[in-house]
Amino acid sequence: MASCGVPQTPSTVTSEKVHKTFCISADEKLDFYEKWAESYDQDVQNSGYEAPRLCAEAIGEVLMDKSVPVIDCAAGTGIVGEELAKVGFVTIDAVDYSQRSLDISASKGVYKRLICSKIDSNKIQDIADGAYGGLICVGALLLNDITHEAFPEWNRIVKKGGFMVFTLSKIEYDDDLPNHRVIIGDGIQKLIDNNIWELVNKTTIPYHSGYLADMFTIRLL
Repeated sequence: MASCGVPQTPSTVTSEKVHKTFCISADEKLDFYEKWAESYDQDVQNSGYEAPRLCAEAIGEVLMDKSVPVIDCAAGTGIVGEELAKVGFVTIDAVDYSQRSLDISASKGVYKRLICSKIDSNKIQDIADGAYGGLICVGALLLNDITHEAFPEWNRIVKKGGFMVFTLSKIEYDDDLPNHRVIIGDGIQKLIDNNIWELVNKTTIPYHSGYLADMFTIRLL
């Protein structure tokens, strides 16, 4: 049986505690992130969270027209949206399952729309087909959060020829939970092999807390 534990204190959360949320119910997980929202910005700042800036810069390099609509998946409290605005994007929407996080992100003044929805195999009703020229997802591709099951929905809401930038952490865990890098990585590779995605770039970047992540830049074919 998998070694599991419910996260205790969001203000002192570590990557290991977030990893354990794979073992709890969807309601417990949502409650955890709702409570963490208040201290999230400070916590990740203390962890040296560089991925939002690096990913925003990466999508800015391939999307030259900064008026193109971009969707921030698992936007949380708006850290990535702030970095997208710094790069020059002016039409940024946010989607996240935590309404409290979206309430905080609204105060940042960078998003046009804030959509509270799960990001998995479900269709996000408030988003039309091909609505975005770009999609960014930082720090949320995990088996307990967003998985490869969300990729068909990403492909629906991004227009053909559009770009996606996302991270997949290189953190390794010493337990018997499923390996997120193998399972989600296989989902990524399948789309590339089937000529649905084009791999524009894959590079290793600083993630947080001294850890690294793979950053993917993908074009939807």
